[in-house]
Amino acid sequence: MLFSKFLFSILILFTLTLSAVKSQGFKCKTTTKCQSQVGYLPANATTLSQIATQFGVKDFNSLLGANNLPLDTPPSKSVSVNSTIKIPFTCSCNNGKGISDNSPIYNVTSDDFLDRIARDLFSLLITYQEIAAVNNISNPDLIDDGQLLWIPLPCSCDNLDGNQVVHYAHVVVRQNGNGDVETLDMIANELGVTVESILKLNDGNEEPNAETVLDVPLRACKSTVSNTSPDYQLLVPSGTYTLTANNCIKCKCDSKSKSKVFSSNKLHCEPSPPEIKVQNWQKCPSVRCIGSGVEANQPSYALGKRSYIDNTGCNETRCAYTGYDYQSREISASLVNGSICPGEYHYHIL
Repeated sequence: MLFSKFLFSILILFTLTLSAVKSQGFKCKTTTKCQSQVGYLPANATTLSQIATQFGVKDFNSLLGANNLPLDTPPSKSVSVNSTIKIPFTCSCNNGKGISDNSPIYNVTSDDFLDRIARDLFSLLITYQEIAAVNNISNPDLIDDGQLLWIPLPCSCDNLDGNQVVHYAHVVVRQNGNGDVETLDMIANELGVTVESILKLNDGNEEPNAETVLDVPLRACKSTVSNTSPDYQLLVPSGTYTLTANNCIKCKCDSKSKSKVFSSNKLHCEPSPPEIKVQNWQKCPSVRCIGSGVEANQPSYALGKRSYIDNTGCNETRCAYTGYDYQSREISASLVNGSICPGEYHYHIL
């Protein structure tokens, strides 16, 4: 055991001597923070609770929403080997690169190597060189039992073709043990995006190698949240949901369209189910839809109720979630009109 560890140490030092440490993260021209995701493939059978702990996911509901699992899913739910679990986290962009915002933090055990941590525990979403670089480790073999390591997950906050997207890190894998590497067509079809959108973010490489980490732009529903709300620029990937406003509001992106129009998806928000535990507030405040005209006071236009679509099938009137105020403990919603036809998506508050 000692000899193998010594030999591994020599190999790592030799590699670092011959090549520069790979730069961390995806390309990110903005200087901001946003929500991103990675696709985690556990090497061993585990549970949702263990995954949440490993990745530092503080709000278990966010993990459920990212994977479109029912809100009553227990933390003890088992996850089999190589079953993809989407991990939501906060991305921070600086100096042209995006990485996770000082999370997750991994506690080193006595038998750990950086390569094992990167490969077996974080499914090659990062390399041992990247872990060494952000933690200022000059000798990757010299890590101590109990040492805390920042794991720099790749991410980005950039728009794509002027549209907001949720950047998702996908590790290219081999198919069913037969040695064939999954193709961009397979990845695009699985994630509901286009091959062209993946190519734009990954230097146009049409045949990625196994273990390559791809930046995949997930379509997201565009919200009407005010820029004064703490959840401004709320983005929910297609086919998933999230809780916001201290868990008082549940917003879901229902569209599964593979149209090239990213922003055509509609975000549907409604009061969260009563069994959901409220954060920071004692209870959720009532929500009244604000707008002009008699429609604003009609029960059918309450948040989460049905909307009105005219006879053209393109123009919609509905009550939309527009944000919350932590201090005043208020949740706002407004009556909005908009076009929902492909290529014409837009809303304006009445």
